[in-house]
Amino acid sequence: MSFQQFIAQLSNITVIATEGLAFVVLIATVITANYPSRSRQQKLDTLLRFLNVVAGNVGANRNADDL
Repeated sequence: MSFQQFIAQLSNITVIATEGLAFVVLIATVITANYPSRSRQQKLDTLLRFLNVVAGNVGANRNADDL
């Protein structure tokens, strides 16, 4: 594989990785916007806190219980 082929493949991989990351953040944002940020179930509460971090729920972003 030549250097030019390597750079072409690297740019394709970068685009796919960026789109994948954007999709994960989108899904986390949709989930956290529709569900309260706290739950009585510890596993669900841990998952929701993790999704809040992934979704970047800071500033203007709101959860369902913030409305």
